Amino acid sequence: MNQLGSKLRGFFNTRLGFFVLAIVLFWAKTYWAYQSKFNLGVTGSFQHLILAINPIPTTLFLFGIALYMSGRKSYITMLIIDALTSVWLFANVLYYREFSDFLTFALIKGSGAVSNNLNKGIMGIVQPTDFIVFADVLILILLLVFKVIRMDIRPIKKRFALGVSVLAVAMFAANLSMAYSDRSGLLTRTFDNNYIVKYLGLNAYTVVDGVKTAQNSATKANADSSDVKSVLNYLNKNRVTPNAQYTGVAKGKNVFVIHLESLQQFMIDFKWDGQEVTPNLNKLYHESDTLSFDNFFNQVGQGKTADAEMMMENSLFGLPEGAAMVTDGTTNTFQAAPAILDQQGYTTASFHGDVPSFWNRDNTYKSWGYDYFFSKNYFSS
Repeated sequence: MNQLGSKLRGFFNTRLGFFVLAIVLFWAKTYWAYQSKFNLGVTGSFQHLILAINPIPTTLFLFGIALYMSGRKSYITMLIIDALTSVWLFANVLYYREFSDFLTFALIKGSGAVSNNLNKGIMGIVQPTDFIVFADVLILILLLVFKVIRMDIRPIKKRFALGVSVLAVAMFAANLSMAYSDRSGLLTRTFDNNYIVKYLGLNAYTVVDGVKTAQNSATKANADSSDVKSVLNYLNKNRVTPNAQYTGVAKGKNVFVIHLESLQQFMIDFKWDGQEVTPNLNKLYHESDTLSFDNFFNQVGQGKTADAEMMMENSLFGLPEGAAMVTDGTTNTFQAAPAILDQQGYTTASFHGDVPSFWNRDNTYKSWGYDYFFSKNYFSS
């Protein structure tokens, strides 16, 4: 046993040994996060096998970059890569807890529009066990600082580093083949980011999302005004006749739209201990001039609240990635309800008790044609 321990210490005191230790620790904490922090819907032994394998190829590839460095630079590079990927894992753990989805580049691009409230939000959702994702970084640093493991500055042949990269690519190809055998069309018919993470891993998902974001940006850059013709032809061909029952029912009247988040139909007239939960809303709901619709479905994307506003004001769905109000709210041309009402002689105003920049409302509301926007600044604290 002592001889085995001595051999292990000797191995970990080599650069290859430190590399293997870093890979094992990163794999262990990633697999732990998959199982305890995400709800990936893993079923059956084969999917569990894929889930256990999928962190390895990208970790090998990323950490393998450090093997191309010489001496101490190799160790420092490995620790930096470990720290950065751990921060990314930590960020996704927090985001997933709140939104049951993974971060995207489109969302990060628009994060400035929601950053005013992020600090309070993060403090409200973070859990002590979330910091376990940094445990491997801390362990490796302490092992080096206290010289339990000493840096091996002997050079490593570049062909060995290249071999690790080739092995990583080969393992990813095998992982992808296993994934497609269980889920055909994984990358071509993506409707849930959980599937990509479950089959290919979080780092691979990040690459896939980056490619999609670049493709979307290129498509926008190459868009031509003639492209809208096919859209208009489709709309004209499939136009639905307006429902005569509701045509003109609010003409000449003041119109109040009450948009409530996370409220479902069962709350109307609901009582708890004999008391109405929403008495004022119930009164409005039962007014003779009130229009309400209970056959209503959740159709938001990653934009959540912003997507709901986009649909309500424009009859447009949100984007597959990010929030349309953030990415396109300032520059896009809309045919929105406020602008249409303005053409009918109405004065339009929106009231929202949050900071005006949240979800880029201050700019988007202008694009939609609102005359006034009363944000948090207008309400007494």
